[in-house]
Amino acid sequence: MQSYVVRSKKDKISKDGKLLYYAVPVLNGQITQKDLATEICERSALEEGDALSAFNTLKRLMQKYLSQGKSVRLEGIGTFYVSASSEGCETPEACTPAKVKAQRVCFTADKELRAILSEIKYERVNRPKKTNR
Repeated sequence: MQSYVVRSKKDKISKDGKLLYYAVPVLNGQITQKDLATEICERSALEEGDALSAFNTLKRLMQKYLSQGKSVRLEGIGTFYVSASSEGCETPEACTPAKVKAQRVCFTADKELRAILSEIKYERVNRPKKTNR
């Protein structure tokens, strides 16, 4: 079950700026690479070291290919790619490689992974408001 809290936000589109309320998902922990490796070992013939080695090799290969401008597609999971941007330039010639900056690694989930979205059930939780110290 996925938890959510309700947060208020001013409506910037309307002129009166009234408050609207939105559901915001709450993360419920984190699964680490080691956790995944342990579970993979329980479900396959791999040893934990083999699974961790495969993860580390995958990480290094993804870094290699993403830095070469390639996307990396893991079937049933999704595609990773790098987004980039630059400052605006007056002429095309002024838009040099030095002005292009990698922004982030993006991910687009495959249809198979997105299929879980229709199965997720939500429950509302109350979280205490943060206090300023």
